[in-house]
Amino acid sequence: MNHFDKSESALIEQFKHREETLLHTDFSKPGMQLDDFLHPELFEISPIGSYTTRSEIVSWLLAKSPLQRWSLTQFKVVALATDTMLVCYQANSINDGNVKETGSLRSSIWRFYNRQWLLQFHQATKN
Repeated sequence: MNHFDKSESALIEQFKHREETLLHTDFSKPGMQLDDFLHPELFEISPIGSYTTRSEIVSWLLAKSPLQRWSLTQFKVVALATDTMLVCYQANSINDGNVKETGSLRSSIWRFYNRQWLLQFHQATKN
């Protein structure tokens, strides 16, 4: 089954929504399930070039401020396989209603696993 028989704009909206949900949701609240978003083999390359494990990513997601907001722009979605998407975008933090000029270029690999799209890899590069 092809899990991305959608227009490019529909794919962008789908994965933008998943990325924003990870950044904006307070996963420390009861009922919020990170397993609905994170692949069991998830890892990240941090902005300083180090590897981050899934458990470290989970700790960050549970501890992040629920008030922090991000502007995500310049989305590109590329199908790498029938079950794998590469998602690239620009992320800038929003402080006091203003979008910060500098931010990071980000890339994520989402894998269709257990009937849902899960984040398997992420990298952020400051710009």
